[in-house]
Amino acid sequence: MTWLDHLNTFFGIVGFVITVVTLVKVQSVHRAQAEERTLLRRLYGTDSLARHLRSAATFLRQGNENDARALAEELVRLCGQIEGISRALDSMNRTRGGTGRQELQLVDKGYYTPAFLSRAVNDAQYKVDFLIYRNLQFTNVDLLESMELAAKRGVHIRILGLSSAAEESVLEQASLVLPWPQAPAQTLRRQLAESEERIKSIVAGWSEQARLRFEYRGYTVVPNVHFVRMDGLVRQGFIGTLSPAQPARLEDRGYVELPIRSEPGATLSRHFDQLWVRSAATTVSGG
Repeated sequence: MTWLDHLNTFFGIVGFVITVVTLVKVQSVHRAQAEERTLLRRLYGTDSLARHLRSAATFLRQGNENDARALAEELVRLCGQIEGISRALDSMNRTRGGTGRQELQLVDKGYYTPAFLSRAVNDAQYKVDFLIYRNLQFTNVDLLESMELAAKRGVHIRILGLSSAAEESVLEQASLVLPWPQAPAQTLRRQLAESEERIKSIVAGWSEQARLRFEYRGYTVVPNVHFVRMDGLVRQGFIGTLSPAQPARLEDRGYVELPIRSEPGATLSRHFDQLWVRSAATTVSGG
């Protein structure tokens, strides 16, 4: 029996070595793919070209001539296409990670901060959906300008926020789960209404091309889920947690990132789509 033990040990060592060599080769291929895409971006100069085009567009938009402004809009569109190609090259390295890549990613901080929202809008290639409680952050001029530029390059943007027309009982329940700053139902209704009007007035000044790809609706049910859906990803933070249970600082709020093809991502997507249909009667802008 001794020689059988030695033989089993030998084959076990051989199997372990083969596994290690395979893992090393896989990691080497992934590194080579990443380096290849970085080299392609440098060879084509996409990053530098996009910056120069955006600078030129900004300069042309300062003038009053229609031709100059039309050229600026065309440059913005081309810039968006170039940036979309760059993002696609970057995402290829993530999506080709194989079955070893985790479906769920945990991010400790930064949920629904201004930088989080801007990144979602700027990184979107064809659509971005926001499901929110209160709409104060979406009255930010810089964020709305980013949305306008994204819409011009072909991104469809939808926002679902708690409606100012919701019943008093709904707003009372909402006030229990609002992140800082907290507000009673009466104050919350005023905040929602004022923000809805501001968003509506700013979007009304967009080009027709951008307005056609933007829509904001208010929902009238008690809020629970809160997330952003961008292309094939869902980023979701706290779900109906009481206000005192949430991190005190906005930037300390964490979130999970999961693909829509996963069952949790698909469930959240169905929730958004069904709530979107239910909220057609309370459309604020677009549609």
